[in-house]
Amino acid sequence: MSRATLAGPRKPRRLRPGDTVGICAPASSWENRSELLRGVAALEAWGLEVRLGDHVNDRHGYMAGRDEDRAADLHALLVDPDVRAIVCLQGGYGTPRLIPLLDETAFKSNPKILCGYSDITTLHLAQQRWGDVISFYSNGAVGVGAADVTDFSKEHLKRALFSSEPFGPIGPNPDDPYVRTVVGGRATGRLAGGCAGLISGAIGTRLHPDFRGRIVVLEEIELEGYWFDGYLSHLRNAGLFDGAVGIVVGDIKTKWSGGIAELSVEDIVEEILAPLGLPTIFGLPIGHNKHHATVPLGALATLDADAGTLVVEEVVTAD
Repeated sequence: MSRATLAGPRKPRRLRPGDTVGICAPASSWENRSELLRGVAALEAWGLEVRLGDHVNDRHGYMAGRDEDRAADLHALLVDPDVRAIVCLQGGYGTPRLIPLLDETAFKSNPKILCGYSDITTLHLAQQRWGDVISFYSNGAVGVGAADVTDFSKEHLKRALFSSEPFGPIGPNPDDPYVRTVVGGRATGRLAGGCAGLISGAIGTRLHPDFRGRIVVLEEIELEGYWFDGYLSHLRNAGLFDGAVGIVVGDIKTKWSGGIAELSVEDIVEEILAPLGLPTIFGLPIGHNKHHATVPLGALATLDADAGTLVVEEVVTAD
């Protein structure tokens, strides 16, 4: 068994009914205003007060406003002492454009809850690198309020935000609990990762990832196989798996491009990741799926690849 020796990160303050959470849109905007309204209503149903960023309703092409305005909303919520958590509206695209604008000091000085996934991976990297604080790879406000959000997804996030107990298992999928062992073994380490394409895009930037001693969690949208192959190849070729202790790949689907022969995601994982020899599993419900298990990035977890389980061993928030 491999065991990480990295010191524990800071834990954000646990939410309680009556706390204020902020919603900003650092990536894409809503398509229909009701998506935001549903998200607000869902958070209020948990007993929370909701504060909206000044530019949360802005639009600029495929992004929720200009880069400087999206960054300003994020920073304003980070430094506001009355805001206990930031729930990003949704992913989409936009956060890589914010990398030069992000305020390192704001992250360092304000270890608060951050929720979101997909394109929000960029902000999780900032939380890990500058804030050294556990953050939550989870549904954003649109996902929490969506008509088709599952009880599994909502309860996973609610447990992360409110519970004073150890977080416990991540997954499995309640509809299909099968998880594939790609490489057997057992490892304990702190969780890191997110959307593979966003992690690949951060290589060489001021948010260059460091996965030494980490269990790396990777997920993606449904995509053509060669795109995912390219992301994994770049992560491997850049040395990001050097020193990692385990790998968890979500239940990712490939789509047929119509022009080339396809490899499945499992094929690609077998060919690129399995030779690394790290305990590796495939198929947990993380990210772009019907069910979305919250992943507390930075938390201490144990991966038992032979059993197909990933269990967080600690409480992920502080009193």
